[in-house]
Amino acid sequence: MNLKDGHIADIKIYGDFFGVGDVADIEDALRGKRYEEAEVRKALSSIDVKHYFGNLEMDDLVGLVFLEE
Repeated sequence: MNLKDGHIADIKIYGDFFGVGDVADIEDALRGKRYEEAEVRKALSSIDVKHYFGNLEMDDLVGLVFLEE
């Protein structure tokens, strides 16, 4: 993920998922959004996360977006 001026400038999701949706939909929903938990949750609120990631819940995905190394 690349951030610019507090916004998600670009994001790429990699991995082997058990969902059937194209994760590019998730990337598109997050791109340009402010890097704040409430904003990310709002951007994902109308998306069925399980469609894209199998058993992953919304809270799990949000946790991964804000995971710090």
